[in-house]
Amino acid sequence: MVKQIALAAAVIGVAATSATVSLGQTAPSASRCLHGATEQPGQRSRRELALKLAQQINQAEHAGPTLLPSQPKREYKPFAELRNLPATPAGFTLHFYTDTETYTFSLKDTLDACEFAIFSDQDKGIYEGTPRTGTRVLPAQTF
Repeated sequence: MVKQIALAAAVIGVAATSATVSLGQTAPSASRCLHGATEQPGQRSRRELALKLAQQINQAEHAGPTLLPSQPKREYKPFAELRNLPATPAGFTLHFYTDTETYTFSLKDTLDACEFAIFSDQDKGIYEGTPRTGTRVLPAQTF
């Protein structure tokens, strides 16, 4: 019973905090977004540099001889070991993770109110976008 009361209080506290934050924030307006239909040439240039870096990271991780299906998996390198990559564009932050069997990275535009980001991984697809807006509170499960 005490656990259920404590859990209920925690859920209500999180819900109240989320509601307070959600009420105090408004969704960024399209005019404040740096990338999209109203993208200015300087912002387009920064975004294109970030996309080029993403392509070059994927190329660097997949450089070397092509593996045959019978060969062991490729081992991916930490970012510090990748060579001949350009600098991260101004205003973007690079987050790179590898466990040697996979890798993933994101380039987030810290100047953009809409939180534009670029994402890729060992499959080499490059994705661009902004996060979903709105907050959902899910009910806690009891065991």
